Amino acid sequence: MRNITLDQVWHNFMPAYERGVGLLSFALFTLTSYLILAKTPEPTKPFGKYLLLLQASLTLVDINYGFLVCPVILFPSSMFFAVTFMAATVILVFHFKYVSIAQLTGHSV
Repeated sequence: MRNITLDQVWHNFMPAYERGVGLLSFALFTLTSYLILAKTPEPTKPFGKYLLLLQASLTLVDINYGFLVCPVILFPSSMFFAVTFMAATVILVFHFKYVSIAQLTGHSV
């Protein structure tokens, strides 16, 4: 029977790759947060906090995947909380987006 385990190069490359993606994601999160907080036009300020919440939850998932889970990829329980938080955040962001649009257009919510 043939040995089908992963090569040692893969075991060295994959954690470095995931950490690199995590660092890039955090750098992009920092830039995006600055742009949301500082450069958002005044009429769209109500959406800024929801976009920031969505961006923070996506970065939480990236950091969890890139730094915390990379040694044990097949251990799903550590990703469960981050992905659940992100899914709840996405639902809330869409809800608040449509509530804000309804309030801006004068409709009752």
